[in-house]
Amino acid sequence: MILGLGVLFLSFGAEIWLLHRTLADHQYFEAERALNLIEGRLQGYLELLQVLPEVPPYLENLSWLTDELQGDPGLVGVLVQEKETWLLNTFPSDWREKLLQVSKRCSQGYEIQGAFLLCRETSLAPNRTFFLLVGFDTHFKALLFKEALFYSSLVFLGGMLILGGLGLYLQKWQRERESWQERLASWEKLATLGRLAAMIAHEVRNPLHTLAMGLQYLKENPQEASELLPTLEEEIKRLSDLTQELLSLDRGLELQEKTFPVEDLLSALKLRFIPKAEAQGLSLNFEAPEGTVLKADPRWLYRALSNLLQNALEHTPPGGEVSVKVLLHPKSLVFQVCNPGTLPPDIVPKLFEPFFTTRKEGFGLGLYLVKNVDEADEGEVSSQLTE
Repeated sequence: MILGLGVLFLSFGAEIWLLHRTLADHQYFEAERALNLIEGRLQGYLELLQVLPEVPPYLENLSWLTDELQGDPGLVGVLVQEKETWLLNTFPSDWREKLLQVSKRCSQGYEIQGAFLLCRETSLAPNRTFFLLVGFDTHFKALLFKEALFYSSLVFLGGMLILGGLGLYLQKWQRERESWQERLASWEKLATLGRLAAMIAHEVRNPLHTLAMGLQYLKENPQEASELLPTLEEEIKRLSDLTQELLSLDRGLELQEKTFPVEDLLSALKLRFIPKAEAQGLSLNFEAPEGTVLKADPRWLYRALSNLLQNALEHTPPGGEVSVKVLLHPKSLVFQVCNPGTLPPDIVPKLFEPFFTTRKEGFGLGLYLVKNVDEADEGEVSSQLTE
């Protein structure tokens, strides 16, 4: 909008300047044409006087030249001067004082009180130098300029109106665009809340069912409390971990780092996942250098590796092998989870995005949590396909 206004103003200014310059040049050319005409007539007059044996009365002065110049309607007057003598002066009588003050700059042309003056000094015969001056009325030029300025102003105002209308349309379009963006954000938020609600209901249902059945069993068999309470406490802990995991997605992870042996972390993973792997007919292997220690938050690191292992076991065909390797690098420690399952290459870049999943019963937060844990601990997570 601002650029359009700038271009419009520049175009209007350039048009007015060009118009003024064109009218000024036209007026200068008209005055120069008149000077050339007078100079030519004087040259012929002087040559005629040289061949005539006797000068006729009507050729004793230059009044005859006035008749030829009367056909030019824009001509104000003509002055022909030789030395201090005015041979011809057709300017109005009130111009006498002005003509006495005409300066040499009239050779370039200048305006004075509604007239454009142009002069020239010329030698038309030996020892005879004439000063020629013509004046042209500038009112016609001013009239043309005002008329052109009027129509140019109309064009300029039309352009302003068009730009103004375009600006209003763009503002309206921008407001509608922002409104639709706000609606889209609201719809996305509602969709996200719906998916979160469904996920929470799915994840919480089983622990609550176990707790309800366990409490009912305790009411009927209170003597079995010592055996059942650890199971109920485990389900309560599971609910607490789930709540904390969901909150971490919104508030960010709060890591509590400490130094611990990597073998302790792998032992916990073995205890949880080897029975699952055997039940699926899979082989689960762990490899790590002895005596390796790590400074990190063991709770969140365990959660992240659990999600990776759970994902690997779910996508490995029966009889396959899943491995967890710990690789030592000069300035880092790498956990590598490998499985022989197949994965379309086009979904690899989306694996760690929130709510992306290939399972009907999944919610796409497992690998997203892995990414959050890794980034919170200044690490890096990636996926790679191998033949």
